[in-house]
Amino acid sequence: MAVIIDDNVKAAIEAILKRGNDAIIRRKGDTVIVLEEKRKIVYSPSSSRGGGRAIGADTLT
Repeated sequence: MAVIIDDNVKAAIEAILKRGNDAIIRRKGDTVIVLEEKRKIVYSPSSSRGGGRAIGADTLT
């Protein structure tokens, strides 16, 4: 069964992507829903110094 994506769905997806987040499109019955996924980097290794920086590292111990 094909689901038709109208202009409202396209506009919602474009707005999410412009904010730098991921848009997830799911089928729900005979329609679609658009979800916005936001992820926050909590830890990222530093390649230039060989170490890393943790945000809120005191809560990990």
